[in-house]
Amino acid sequence: MPWHADPRIVTVLLGLSAAVALAAPGPARASAPGTPRLDGPTCPTSDRTAGPTRTPTGGDAARKPLHLVPPEPGQPVVAATPSHWTGSRMTLTGLRVEGVVQLPTVDGTVTTLKFKLDRAVTDDLRLDVPAPAGRTPHLRTGELTLSGNVALYATRLVGKLLDDTITLAPDLPLPDGVPLASAAPITLTEPAIDMVFVDSDTLTARSTLKLTPS
Repeated sequence: MPWHADPRIVTVLLGLSAAVALAAPGPARASAPGTPRLDGPTCPTSDRTAGPTRTPTGGDAARKPLHLVPPEPGQPVVAATPSHWTGSRMTLTGLRVEGVVQLPTVDGTVTTLKFKLDRAVTDDLRLDVPAPAGRTPHLRTGELTLSGNVALYATRLVGKLLDDTITLAPDLPLPDGVPLASAAPITLTEPAIDMVFVDSDTLTARSTLKLTPS
């Protein structure tokens, strides 16, 4: 049976909001800097691997550095150290790359790339959340769906789009073939996201969410 969560506890489940995580006991606290252990795909340092040349979907403007946009009103404080979000496949519907956002942390800000979506579905989700004392709790589910006013903030997003590996980050221009907006669904395989914050109207897991302490 599907599992549903009130949108207010999305950040608690994902461990992405330091404001919420500060109140949680033990390893669920994500506010202190930690060193995440990344067992799945990792984010490469280059912005794309070698592959066939593609005609840029968004034109030259899409490849220019993205502009800075302000945080949403009421944005909570977030953890300075991203969580690591991986899966076998991620389908993004109604994708809009909004720009670069500096989100507040306890000690300053963290620079992120902001995506807005109508819906995001991740197959075989694994979320590694950095915690104090070098611990990294893991959250798993067979399929996680975020829908309705989805906002996703990441310091890096890597995935395979057709035959190419792409990397999206605040300090990089959009790669060839990646539009600023797409009405058609975009499917990435082997997604690896350094996730800082995510928000949506609803969260649905096809199988039970399993939290495993490090």
